Amino acid sequence: MDRLTVADVLAELERGAPGLIELVCGSPEREVRASWLAENLRDLDDCPPHALVVLTRAASRDAQGYRLDVALRRMGGVAGLVLQSDAPPPSLSALALARREDLPLVRLTRPTDVTSVLGVAIRMLDTRLPLLLESAVGVCRAVDRLESQDVDGADLLVRSGAAELFGLALGPRDSSRAGIPAVLTDRDGPWLQRTPTVVAEDSLAQLSMWRLTGAMTRRAIETDRAEQLTLLSSGELLNQLLDAATENSGPLLRRAAQLGIHVENWNEVVDVEFANVLAVADDDAVTAYHYAQTMSRVAAQAAAQQDGSWAMAPRAGGVLLLRNRTHADGPAGLRRLRSSVQAVLDRAAATFPGMQVQCGIGGAHEGLTGLRASRAEAASALQTAQLRGAFGEPVLFDAPGLSRLLVEWYSSSSVRHSIDDLLAPLSALGPAKQREYGTTLRVYLENNRSTGRTAAQLYLHRNTVAYRITKVLDVLGIDLDDPNQFLALYLACYAQSMPHGARHADRAEGQTPTA
Repeated sequence: MDRLTVADVLAELERGAPGLIELVCGSPEREVRASWLAENLRDLDDCPPHALVVLTRAASRDAQGYRLDVALRRMGGVAGLVLQSDAPPPSLSALALARREDLPLVRLTRPTDVTSVLGVAIRMLDTRLPLLLESAVGVCRAVDRLESQDVDGADLLVRSGAAELFGLALGPRDSSRAGIPAVLTDRDGPWLQRTPTVVAEDSLAQLSMWRLTGAMTRRAIETDRAEQLTLLSSGELLNQLLDAATENSGPLLRRAAQLGIHVENWNEVVDVEFANVLAVADDDAVTAYHYAQTMSRVAAQAAAQQDGSWAMAPRAGGVLLLRNRTHADGPAGLRRLRSSVQAVLDRAAATFPGMQVQCGIGGAHEGLTGLRASRAEAASALQTAQLRGAFGEPVLFDAPGLSRLLVEWYSSSSVRHSIDDLLAPLSALGPAKQREYGTTLRVYLENNRSTGRTAAQLYLHRNTVAYRITKVLDVLGIDLDDPNQFLALYLACYAQSMPHGARHADRAEGQTPTA
């Protein structure tokens, strides 16, 4: 029996007990998908749709006058209402409500055990169980067959027959419907849902839903894993290219070309930082790490939709993006790059509401040395964004002038090693004093060796500044009256104050410089 109606149930009751049924009003052709016993009128609020509702003798005696009117108004979507013989005749207003909704209102003509009435409906509903079970098995077998064909969720739902047989649909979560996430690892994504019907059908539909969800989750995990492996491979390689000595980069350059990163072309580096990721993660370092990884992948996926060839390299609390092009951009191209990066930032920030994203963009440079120069420029631009408090907008490196020259100069590994050697004696003072004295020395040199201006800028006493400068120069063995030594020390301090310089120093600590 594909479709059970109120008329079918009434006919079966009449066959077993002739003269038992009185159809007061309404159409008996409504579909029955469940049976429901109401022991009092308040139970009518919880009855499922398409249920044949049977009132107990006590509830039937209460169903009189305005109480029956109220009950009928609260019973939208049921298949029908059965009153016991104890029920008083329905009022004219109750009959009018039932006729308006075409709701079958049934009255038993003599006292009858309520369980016998429910039993008939339940037995008739259960005759559909073999057909439902066969349908559920068919859906599962179809999913088994289709799973290896790389079919997406919506197509799988239709081709497996689940959409037609059980009314399953993909869509945003709807609390009024029964369902589970289509991809178990993404509860915020689409849900596999249906409107509940009868217990047997609901249970078998749930079985089909879990099989479909298993297939959709597996496909999503495999797709995500493939994307992550590609991103991690190119990211690891990009980090190695940025860190390795130029003379040892041949194998890396060949591997990069195989992955589609042509370093010999023009390179533009974008340095993105997730400024408050730890706060968004409620100070949980593990959660913050996963948030940063997710943001990095989202940024890389958004960048891949923009102009040019892009690669991604995760870093602590942020991500580096590389755009690779066969030609240098003019001013119009630079504006397009900024627009592209803005789209990437907007997409990344939308992933976690409240996340503050800052970004610096380096200039376009050719070859491996140019890649490292663009990386240093992007770090310098990011520092500018941090000083300005610029969130959610890309900051371009100020290309003209001495800054660009110094960045390219500092991107040479031999220069960095020379600077490390020059300032190495300061490590004997300890990490805290090394930072304090190094900052004092840099500001002192920037202020043309003025103790007064240095003290005012650092909020120190003049004697403190004088003591620190004397101590630093003694430790370094530098004579500032020698122009060559003065220039070398000034450039070293300036380079160390650059973001790229600081991070390089952290990586190089405890390592022996290569020749």
